[in-house]
Amino acid sequence: MNRILIIEDNKALANLIAKTIHTQLGLEVDVAYKLSEAKLFLHKYNYFVVLSDLNLPDAPNGEVVEYLLEKNKHVIVLSANTDKELRQKILQKNIIDFIYKSGVEDISVILQTLQRVIKNQKHKILVVDDSLVFRKQIKGILENLYFQVLAVAHGEEALGLLSVHPEITLVLSDYNMPVMNGLELTKELRFAHAKNALAIIILSSENDNETIARFFKNGANDYITKPFSKEVFTCRIHNAIETLEYKL
Repeated sequence: MNRILIIEDNKALANLIAKTIHTQLGLEVDVAYKLSEAKLFLHKYNYFVVLSDLNLPDAPNGEVVEYLLEKNKHVIVLSANTDKELRQKILQKNIIDFIYKSGVEDISVILQTLQRVIKNQKHKILVVDDSLVFRKQIKGILENLYFQVLAVAHGEEALGLLSVHPEITLVLSDYNMPVMNGLELTKELRFAHAKNALAIIILSSENDNETIARFFKNGANDYITKPFSKEVFTCRIHNAIETLEYKL
């Protein structure tokens, strides 16, 4: 069973979140009110996700996030701080999400986020890009969201891998690649797979409307221009996956 750790010094809020998660999702939940307590739990259990306040009595400057990431934990940051620069700084780290805790209604956002990453485990994504650095970056982001991820360097390799892994539900592809580019790959994929069976999202630095339109006309579900916000990228990946789930 997936187990959740909540690190939050507001005891009433922490206990309310814990009770709601257990009741609504049936997950086991542990609660720590400071980092030192959390370390004891982390030593004892392996957690599916850690929900953590950004500022704790014994870690007032966000040290808890660095600690959790060093331990390779999947982290959702909770904070009442509305500073946009701070939020963007935290989001640049490989966390699942940054959720404001302005009131009880935000617990529903926490539940939705947890439900999403639980479902993500059933999906396999193929990343197609000739840049090894970019492939690793995207693979890391997606795996932190609990997707299964495969990665190749160009379209021809992608087609070969899809024949071996027909369970792939989403292809993320660059445009300009050797051997077979992203547009050629999109045409081949859409010829063999309907939109309700396989989603195609293009990630490209090409930003002219004609190029973008060609991809959409040939069956792409979405087009994301590089460089992009990790938060927006995550939202659009989830939107594509949720559309597939709805159609299925």
